[in-house]
Amino acid sequence: MTELTALQDILILLCLALLNAYAFSLLRQSPIVGYLTTGLLVGPYGFHLVTGHHEVELVAEVGIVLLLFTIGLEFSYDRILRLKKLLLSAGVTQVALTGATVFCITLLFGGSMVSATILGMAMALSSTAIVLKLLLERGEVDAAHGRMALGILLFQDLCIILFIVALPLLGETDQDFTIWALFKTGLILCSLYLFVRHLLKPLLRIILSTRAPELFRLTIIAVVLGTAWATAHAGLSLALGAFLAGLALAESDSSHQVMADIIPFRDVFLAVFFISVGMLVDIQLFMSNWWFVLLCVVLISLTKTITGTLAGLAAKLPLRTSMIAGLMTFQVGEFSFILLESAQELKLIPIQTYQLALSVVALTMMLSPLMFRHAHNISDRLSSLWSGATDRPTTEDNERTANLEGHVVIAGYGVAGRNIARTLREIRIPYIHIEMNGEMVHQARKSGEIIIYGDATAPAVLEGAGIHKARAMVLAINDPSALARAIPTARELNPDLYILARTNFVASIEQLVRLGADEIITDEFGAGLEMSTFLLRQLDIPEGRVLKILSSLREEHHQRYKQHDKPTRNLTGYLSVLEGGEIEIQAVPEDSPCIGKSLAELNFRAVTGCSVMGVIRQERVDYNPTAELRLAVGDTLMLLGEEGGIIKARELLHGHPI
Repeated sequence: MTELTALQDILILLCLALLNAYAFSLLRQSPIVGYLTTGLLVGPYGFHLVTGHHEVELVAEVGIVLLLFTIGLEFSYDRILRLKKLLLSAGVTQVALTGATVFCITLLFGGSMVSATILGMAMALSSTAIVLKLLLERGEVDAAHGRMALGILLFQDLCIILFIVALPLLGETDQDFTIWALFKTGLILCSLYLFVRHLLKPLLRIILSTRAPELFRLTIIAVVLGTAWATAHAGLSLALGAFLAGLALAESDSSHQVMADIIPFRDVFLAVFFISVGMLVDIQLFMSNWWFVLLCVVLISLTKTITGTLAGLAAKLPLRTSMIAGLMTFQVGEFSFILLESAQELKLIPIQTYQLALSVVALTMMLSPLMFRHAHNISDRLSSLWSGATDRPTTEDNERTANLEGHVVIAGYGVAGRNIARTLREIRIPYIHIEMNGEMVHQARKSGEIIIYGDATAPAVLEGAGIHKARAMVLAINDPSALARAIPTARELNPDLYILARTNFVASIEQLVRLGADEIITDEFGAGLEMSTFLLRQLDIPEGRVLKILSSLREEHHQRYKQHDKPTRNLTGYLSVLEGGEIEIQAVPEDSPCIGKSLAELNFRAVTGCSVMGVIRQERVDYNPTAELRLAVGDTLMLLGEEGGIIKARELLHGHPI
């Protein structure tokens, strides 16, 4: 009967979690909020529907182990190095300031030094699961504030490992943490890391060679649980071992497959973890201290928003971008639950403090989706009210742009922005960049570029870039929310401005056109064209045919998402001068029998049915060449004719059938 009771408890949990997660998803809330609500309903402080608390906690522990393992998998060394500046500036600033502020507030409310330290560590952490999910849903992972938020979260995830290791040191009895114990723990961890990094990879290759997916999954599960067990015997947490295993496998060839296989297990067990957290919240204690809990929620939210903003400013980001990142990371995260629970098991904090802290964490997580929806509007208003805002161009910037007229404003100094600038330089059209990354602005100025530091969505910055006198504006930024604000702002400042923007997805085109953009280039469509080009060339399709096919695709795309009343500019008409005609770019082979002969001697048009529209020789083009032109090594012919004639021309130039 015990087994049936445990099965009944798990069934109740999963059914209610499914219903609540679905309901909260319809309300555009994170499913995590649904899981927490489920725990409140079924727990001992709710309707007491679940009696096997120990079994639920065991399943929840597995969820945490799998979560730390996947976090380790995502922590590749290359990724850490790419974000090292954000980690060292923004991450350190946010965690240190938040921890110190919460520490002082706790002492003011009468808490002990140990409680203040633990709460400072716990409240400094934000929810990686919620923030990353919401950023992905909004397409803002690669935006400036998205990268900023991820940098902070990445540093926090690293800190949780240190916090868990240091937690027992805060206890009154530290006999277990002698020098020898620390040495033994370090030895076990080093041995474990060397095993996972150097012996596990050959083992995985052997398992993969069997082509049995179930063996691979069993091996990964065994490794995760085995490393967690080993670190637990070393006197550390289960989660630390799982993190080390993930970190060691992050650089392996099979890391992506490991992630794909583990995520379904992780999500199921994590759902139980959040349910178990909800079960721990004492509703009666919350109701009797609701004013104090709400006060703590407000104080924590303001503290983390301010420290997150200061972290962005420390990373030399504009005020508005820093505020958005601060608002998005205002909540307390899932790792805080782990830290608080570990502290409670070690009897480092009073039970009432523990319960109130759980309520604060749960409420801030529930408020996260609402804050995400209003983060941009709040930051816009606050940054515009800030006197001497950093988004306003400096006098030096104004001097650089004073004489610009009929120029192009390029928002973004990434790869796309630099390529556009290079194109404009070739045809001697003036341009100016707007960039929010202070270091990139410094590098661009050293290389002689005209560039100003600021946010392209701010009217003052656009005015500083001479938007009123500009001919066009190119938004080469990968931030949907910024596009949605920059386009109408630029259109209002200059109604005659030509606005060209890029976006990730075709689905965004109609919205951006309604906001005032003239043309939208989508990465999604462009990537498809580029892949088609490589494929057709690999299949030896003639160059002219490739150009014609791609031109037809572009024309169809523009007709489907027609953005204005102007006729679509397409290449198809130029490539189809004759009915069924094609233009082909054909290089003359080095061993061609036609080398040294003139077009008249070859009787080229009569034999092939194609016209030679031009000859490319030594990077120069001779249009409409005469019949006396003799072919030379390295020549490339521009041919116009029907498909059959193009084939005959290729065969003539090669000297054999193709």
